[in-house]
Amino acid sequence: MKLATLVLLVLVAWPLVRDPHDDAFPLSTYPMFGEPRPTRLTMDYALGETARGERRTLSPRLVGTGEVLQAYALFERAVHGPRDGLQRLCGEIAARVANDPAYRDVVSVRIVTGSHDAVDYLVRHHIGVERERLHCVVLR
Repeated sequence: MKLATLVLLVLVAWPLVRDPHDDAFPLSTYPMFGEPRPTRLTMDYALGETARGERRTLSPRLVGTGEVLQAYALFERAVHGPRDGLQRLCGEIAARVANDPAYRDVVSVRIVTGSHDAVDYLVRHHIGVERERLHCVVLR
């Protein structure tokens, strides 16, 4: 019993003497939580725009999926693929916006590439740099 206890204590303490970057099963040092991570994120997404020029965040459902990561993949393919893919996606989003009463104030859809500091955006509501890729009118 004493030997088993000693072995368990050594196994539990083992990550303390290993290199912190040595991440191996079954005793992980979880290096992904111990290193500073960048807070700047650049990605492609759609925004709604009202007649007064106000921005409206659009739901992933308007992109064509209920999943955020699937919406991300749709934008990646459309923005970095053939130009007609981007135009098709923008038109599809604009058509869904036109049929959604919650977005009746949105008159156009902008597909942009935005670069934001995650902390500034989420905590301070500071919008980073956005580059417009395509602009579509919402037809009703």
